[in-house]
Amino acid sequence: MKILAVLMASSLSLLALEPLVDAHWLDAHKSDTNVKVVEVSDGDSYAKEHISNALHTSIGKWRFDNGTFLSVRPVEEIEKEIRSLGIDENSEVVLYAPINEPKDLLKASYIYWALHYHGVKNVALLDGGFKSYKALGLATSNEVMSVKPTVFKAKLDGQKIADLHYVKKHLKKLPMIDARPSDMYLGVTPTATVKRNGHIDGAMSYSWNYSVDKEYKLKPKALLESVFKEGYGLDKNKEVLVYCTGGLETSYNYFVLSGVLGYKNIRLYDASMKEWGNREDTQMKQYRYEMFKK
Repeated sequence: MKILAVLMASSLSLLALEPLVDAHWLDAHKSDTNVKVVEVSDGDSYAKEHISNALHTSIGKWRFDNGTFLSVRPVEEIEKEIRSLGIDENSEVVLYAPINEPKDLLKASYIYWALHYHGVKNVALLDGGFKSYKALGLATSNEVMSVKPTVFKAKLDGQKIADLHYVKKHLKKLPMIDARPSDMYLGVTPTATVKRNGHIDGAMSYSWNYSVDKEYKLKPKALLESVFKEGYGLDKNKEVLVYCTGGLETSYNYFVLSGVLGYKNIRLYDASMKEWGNREDTQMKQYRYEMFKK
């Protein structure tokens, strides 16, 4: 009976991880055996100061330049990074970033998506990042942490990703959301790395930063529920495709829709406009907002 109780408690623990956790929750659980706290940062910020018990990764270990655009690294490289962080398919992973600029948060949300795509389901972001944790005077460290590697084997979830062929095939057949600023969506402001201005034909506009406040904390869930259900007419049980310039911005929309709001089938177009907008055989629209017509 005692063994059964332990197993039941472990199962409940896995189910209990919310996609967004606050600093108090993280402080209480950061030493739990199954919890892996991971800072996503570049440079020397991790070495200077990080959340106690946190491990470290950088976006470059998850994405690479394939010569045309940035995309998720080959599965063997992702497996190697996941293993080195002591993560397996049963881990509860909490990602955070020292948010000194907006892209820092997006790097964490991209890895949130990448973990889902490779078969790690229990993943969360720290609301407000490292600043929200440090503001409470909670324990930090400059010790470089190490952990015993796992033997994790990826199980790719093809429903989490889209390529050029998939987007072309489903153009105007399913709702698509552009996570870039609205002026870039409209095409009135050029995107520096994209040759053609505008957006994918039929796509709707929702800039990722609409979901956070000035401290990069998530806005109320009820508000976001209303935005996507009433404003965008999305159905939680039907597929939605999300994209941006090159994968980062849209990963936060993926996090909000798939994680916080529980949409069942959110598919991320990793290459996004760096592929679509730099070709001549793709359908584009400019100068108007669009709504998906069922």
